[in-house]
Amino acid sequence: MSFKFNFGVDDDGDCTLSAVDSIEAGVEALSCGETDDTSSTVAPYECIPLTIPHVSSIVVDAIYCKGHRLWKRQIDDVQFQIAQQDLMDDSTASAVRQAMATDSTATDVIKNEYEGGLKTWECSMDLLAYLADNQNKIFTGYEHPRVLDIGCGTALPSLYLLANVPNAKLCLQDYNKDVIELITIPNVLANTALAPSTANTGDDLQSTSDTESCDIDIDFRRTQTLFGEDTDKIIGEREFPELTPEEAHEADTRLLQSTDIQQRCEFVSGDWANFETSLRSQNREHTFDLVLTSETIYDTSSYKRLHDLLACALAKPEDDKVPMVLVAAKSIYFGLSGSVLSFEQYVRTRGVFDVESIWQSGDSMSREILRMTWRNV
Repeated sequence: MSFKFNFGVDDDGDCTLSAVDSIEAGVEALSCGETDDTSSTVAPYECIPLTIPHVSSIVVDAIYCKGHRLWKRQIDDVQFQIAQQDLMDDSTASAVRQAMATDSTATDVIKNEYEGGLKTWECSMDLLAYLADNQNKIFTGYEHPRVLDIGCGTALPSLYLLANVPNAKLCLQDYNKDVIELITIPNVLANTALAPSTANTGDDLQSTSDTESCDIDIDFRRTQTLFGEDTDKIIGEREFPELTPEEAHEADTRLLQSTDIQQRCEFVSGDWANFETSLRSQNREHTFDLVLTSETIYDTSSYKRLHDLLACALAKPEDDKVPMVLVAAKSIYFGLSGSVLSFEQYVRTRGVFDVESIWQSGDSMSREILRMTWRNV
């Protein structure tokens, strides 16, 4: 079963919105006890290594917020990579790859298979803007904040923190491994080790009055990293100009080591319950000072797993430090059971966190950001 949110941030930066449905469905579902989905088909926990994609280049678009520029990979470029790998219509391909084969905008959500992580959803932009406006207040007292991004997808809020909170360490989680590999990691690299440059990198940077895009030439960077000024001579003397697998691996290793990104980021995939189990097995309970999540409360059946993960992951208060969860969401989700109100009711019923709305969009399609902090701690 699949459904569409029908709202998000298009590749040109415009937002598309759906009509508003009644909130009653979400509240009724919650009161009927539909708070957990224990399907046996959920994705297992997996730690994903940070690697440079095995492609010659990636194409990225600029996203602007509060005077900051971030780069995110084009969905068309993801499709091109999948097509190159001859997996687009493979019946054994993952749900993400199959979704890309049938829906070029990646807006379909397939329960327990694909959670829409290839798309930049509107509330993640709200969360990005809120972080930009309130960064100093959020991180008061923290020298080395630890951040968890749940359901990260394109990870724009985390990309902002990587660029503007130098000592922050981030764990980026998404349901789908392919989302991490095809979108999250390339986006992180496009804002760090592979950031577009007008210097001698081979990048093709295209600018108009209101947009920017860049074809990041990874192969050019690989050869320059290995051979430097002798690149043309060495490659020109070869029968085949392509790097060997061993050379490409060495070049990728050097490119990653050119920044501190390996020490600052980790990437995980899988269902929230499996992620929680992994944190506990690794004795990593109460590790994260800030937890971010956006567009993840549209289904009341996931509330228990999300709440349990938050209660496991969030650090406890210490001195003047106030660990918090920031949840960005639509006030109402058209045709779905979840809503801001039903999630707030669920959180208060559990009695673990205090929850309050700290930002509202104020337009016809109401959006909010909730803050959760420990109760009575």
